[in-house]
Amino acid sequence: MIQVEHVSKKYCKFLKESMYYGVSDIGRNLLGLSSHSDRLRNNEFWSVDDVSFEVKRGETLGLVGANGSGKTTMLKMLNGIFWPDKGKITIRGRVGALIAVGAGFHPLLTGRENIYINGAILGMTRQEVDQKFDSIVDFSGIEEFLDSPVKNYSSGMYVRLGFAIAVHSHCDILLIDEVLAVGDVKFQSKCIDKINELGRQGVTKVFVSHNFDAVELLCQKSLYLNKGKICKYGDTNEVLDQLKKDVALGNVDGDNSLRYGSHEIEMKKVEFLDANHQQKEIYKRGEQLQVKISFYAKNSIKNPTFSITIYNKDGLDVLRSLTKQVGFNTGELYGNGEIVYVIDMLSIPVGKYWISIGCWDFNGYIAYDHHEKMYPLIVEKGIDIPDMWKIKK
Repeated sequence: MIQVEHVSKKYCKFLKESMYYGVSDIGRNLLGLSSHSDRLRNNEFWSVDDVSFEVKRGETLGLVGANGSGKTTMLKMLNGIFWPDKGKITIRGRVGALIAVGAGFHPLLTGRENIYINGAILGMTRQEVDQKFDSIVDFSGIEEFLDSPVKNYSSGMYVRLGFAIAVHSHCDILLIDEVLAVGDVKFQSKCIDKINELGRQGVTKVFVSHNFDAVELLCQKSLYLNKGKICKYGDTNEVLDQLKKDVALGNVDGDNSLRYGSHEIEMKKVEFLDANHQQKEIYKRGEQLQVKISFYAKNSIKNPTFSITIYNKDGLDVLRSLTKQVGFNTGELYGNGEIVYVIDMLSIPVGKYWISIGCWDFNGYIAYDHHEKMYPLIVEKGIDIPDMWKIKK
């Protein structure tokens, strides 16, 4: 359904030079001359550089990488918004895209009117929109505000309406760029179910997200980009392992911040304390480590799951614990609160580590707030930890 062959796309860092190059290229093309699009000029850079991949019917491909790695540029070329400067893109089928929240919406028109406009952008006839109108409104959950101007909508309402229109357009290929992070947990769950349903119907999807769990849940294959180049392409679990390892080693260019979630529960502060409740980053083996998480729940939420994962320098997890996994019931949370994870004797080897902290729905699928490898931990030599294995004779 999608075949990308050695595709590259370049941009210019400065507007005036970009405009000059654009006019120059058009002029050369009108004269039948080459625009030299295959090479860089002064202050130009490759946003996407020699990328090749394919996606088969019904598959979902994950596009992952730091901000600025070229994911959205790749998605816009797949949608025909930009043409590649080098290489070839072959698309077989009708494309529906969610590249930006509310893209194609007119802010002064109502939600009802924008359904018809956005549907037309996605290739739907007025008759098709009429037939699917009630289903679109029901999926979006904005019935109460359907006749209000969309300029008054929240970002969550924008994305709910945009997603609802896109998934009802009966497209062959659906392009999704990080829009699920805006919706609330209930809507995210509905979207994931719908994406899986579309896959069973043979719809091909390309999914851009920083939410590793959503990528792992939805995507059979993934493509990891860094500075426009392919770092790894193939099985999603292997691709995500490589990305996590590179983040831990500091090998990822661009904005490496990997905090994401709906923020229905927001982790306001994370503290690492010793047995005397002193905050520090360096601990000795055998010391007590307390991870204190201060959070704020915007609404009443039942039994959310908190998680902590410690990764070594190679990006491999050496310790992972979830409240649900150990049978700890967090109860119904609302407003400000604290939760503490305690390791009585730190037994991991000497070295530098990175810690991820997360807060999820009860099933652990939807992130309320996740901090991916945001906290360093250094373990120094301390007391010897006794072996725990014993054989009784």
